[in-house]
Amino acid sequence: MTEPRNRLIWRKLCSAKWVDSWEERLHWIGCERLAITQLSGSNGARLEIYDVTEKEAEILKKQFGGEIRNLSRSTADWARSIIQRKPISIRGKLLVTNAEPAPNQPDNLIFIPAGLAFGTGEHATTASCLRLLCDVAGGGRSFWSLLDVGTGTGILAIAAAKLGAKRIEAIDYDATAVKTAKQNCQLNGCSRIVRVRRADILKTDELGSYDVVTANLYGGLLGKAAPRLMRATQPGGCLIFSGILRDQAEEVIPSLRQLNLQIIETRTRGKWCAVLARK
Repeated sequence: MTEPRNRLIWRKLCSAKWVDSWEERLHWIGCERLAITQLSGSNGARLEIYDVTEKEAEILKKQFGGEIRNLSRSTADWARSIIQRKPISIRGKLLVTNAEPAPNQPDNLIFIPAGLAFGTGEHATTASCLRLLCDVAGGGRSFWSLLDVGTGTGILAIAAAKLGAKRIEAIDYDATAVKTAKQNCQLNGCSRIVRVRRADILKTDELGSYDVVTANLYGGLLGKAAPRLMRATQPGGCLIFSGILRDQAEEVIPSLRQLNLQIIETRTRGKWCAVLARK
């Protein structure tokens, strides 16, 4: 029996103002493996690329510096979620697993492969969105719809399908994320319900109107996108915002109120905040 290869992670600190440049420089390795975290209380950011091979690690270290760590020993919460775990229960309505399910699994089980960083259900931003989505799903309606912006792995769109949504649109600007979300929808048997496409939330006008809108975006982009997200929400509909750093909440939440959105709930988990609002 051959020994399993080490699962490595590359990490590097950079100035937040150079994040866009780093995204371009690291595009070759696959955007779905790159995580960028703005460091609270500083002008810095942390770049992390998970599950790199020995060869990729050598290239990254030689060209860009940084450090290489064993993935299984990383302290990052999103990296820990890559290890196969027992299903995570969400409000008793959904189960999320990153281990390939056996036959005859329950209909409410969501399978997100263990090779993905975000969108596994364990990272604070995704977990908060899933719980809020469970709270508002349906709202007593037999037919309800969802728009998922910044869909990533597609987990929120898949969750909506499992919770009974009949019309689901999932968009992301990153082409790799779109491909990944489509694959995950197929794995979870909901590709006929969920329409996944590439779109820039700041430019597209083809959003439609939905009962629930979810947006797991970073704070700066969320502030710019909020007016468009509100217009895509039906009167009385709900919006779920996540990806907000705790120290950004004092700026982001008042901007949402200025759009005449009613803030129903704010959830804080670690350094992240999620907001449930109603139009």
